[in-house]
Amino acid sequence: MPDPNSPDEVALLIDGRPVVVRKGTMVLQAAEKLGIVVPHYCYHPGLSIAGNCRMCLVEIEKAPKLQIGCATPATQGMVVKTTTPRVQSTREGIMEFLLINHPLDCPICDQAGECRLQEYSASYGTGQSRFVEEKIHHEKRDPIGARVMFDGERCIKCTRCVRFCDEVSKTHELDLFERGGHAIIGAFPGRPLDNPYSGNTVDICPVGALTWTPFRFRARVWFLKDTPSVCAGCARGCNVNVAVYDGRIHRITPRFNGEVNSHWMCDFGRQIHEPLYARARLDRPLVNQAPASSTGGGAEGPARATVGEALDLAAGRLRAVTSRFGPDSLAAIVSARLTLEDLHLAKKVLAGVLGAARLVVPAHEQGQDDALLIRKDKTPNAKGAMLLGLGAPDPQGVAGLSGDILAGRLRGLVVVGEDPLGDGLMSEEALRALEALVVIDSWRSPTLEAAHAALPACGYGEYEGVFVSFAGRAQRARQAVRPRGLADPPWLILRELGRRFGLSEAYPSASAVFDEVVSQVPAFAGLSYRALGETGRPTTGA
Repeated sequence: MPDPNSPDEVALLIDGRPVVVRKGTMVLQAAEKLGIVVPHYCYHPGLSIAGNCRMCLVEIEKAPKLQIGCATPATQGMVVKTTTPRVQSTREGIMEFLLINHPLDCPICDQAGECRLQEYSASYGTGQSRFVEEKIHHEKRDPIGARVMFDGERCIKCTRCVRFCDEVSKTHELDLFERGGHAIIGAFPGRPLDNPYSGNTVDICPVGALTWTPFRFRARVWFLKDTPSVCAGCARGCNVNVAVYDGRIHRITPRFNGEVNSHWMCDFGRQIHEPLYARARLDRPLVNQAPASSTGGGAEGPARATVGEALDLAAGRLRAVTSRFGPDSLAAIVSARLTLEDLHLAKKVLAGVLGAARLVVPAHEQGQDDALLIRKDKTPNAKGAMLLGLGAPDPQGVAGLSGDILAGRLRGLVVVGEDPLGDGLMSEEALRALEALVVIDSWRSPTLEAAHAALPACGYGEYEGVFVSFAGRAQRARQAVRPRGLADPPWLILRELGRRFGLSEAYPSASAVFDEVVSQVPAFAGLSYRALGETGRPTTGA
């Protein structure tokens, strides 16, 4: 509990309510602690304080003038009032100034429904304007960046976007040009807003001046349903909200987690749902007694089947390989893009029940780690694979399997969530030499076309599960949309495959699989879906 007698804390009254905060806390922040709304535009908790919108003016006892709440430190014994007639009149005047040159086009603005100017106009404005002169016009629909659109007439010059580029991304593309009523945000010549974090300027823009081009006019925000989840674009594990309308993911935005990503996320992560609607999906099981090559094709090619038929064929092929050549002739490629539950069942079923000699986790690295969020490891669960005992992602592991296949030492292969042929890690000759190739994946791929049995898996946003970040933090990814077609989470497909080899555990849900992980792997001791909550928990020894 805060101690008002501590030299590091101060006690004050805000609208007659006492609050104790640490020294250096601003009045606006102290009011937020009490749940008192002090309206503001330029203040953002992740940026420096600019104090230029003046919307957060409050009345402080014994002060001759109103003070801005975002830049006034709370002091011992301070008495603050946020709703006096003087404060209300000043807010009305500020709103009138902000709206003088602002186009009153809320019905066609893409920010409608989450626009702070719109909300404050209703709550703190007069509802009318005395301005009858011609408004100052600025350029509209200006592609200020590859995926960011700028409408100068809607900008209120809060400078949040400028401060983000100066202080967070440190790329310095934006600034405030001109003066007075003609002042305008803009990019420096030859330097468009194309840094890897440009979408954050859209998130923090309090009005409709900056909009995210891939989302523009796709859906009204009041129709969207946000599901708290985790980004699967790299090993960072940024906390996100997955916004869905009409059964489709329309956007992904950052969700605050002070231990992981603060208020931010990268542009790549915002669009990790794009393949769901742009890439050819595997939505039904396929079987192929005589697999086609990826180039020439076979006599008939893959044929549709029921889930049971595909699983029976897969089990039959794998059983024939192990009975004829022994379990050492069977291997698996398992992706670190899978959830912890998928990885656990892959290890238990493929290595434990089927007796596969090797489980290889391919590496997926691109670029370099940066100083903010981006990791070169593009798998969200490499740490989870290591904690489960599958080993670290191996850049050479798939190539080693390919050599053993061509040498006749491997006759069966299960591939979960990977495309070794399409990624150039394995040759078509090697895949065609296999007597059993089973693929579990979300996408149509060259590897899938060569498979004896292919089963459809869920894509991003279609499953429940846990990812473990590179820092060892276990976090929940939640289902936001229904799986496409007959797709299932890989752990469930692996469970059904395992049952054909004697697996007895029921595993009715992903949480039941995770509970078994917790009971068997010391790093996850004491955790549960409920304990992970919305911000996750560190694993033991992380």
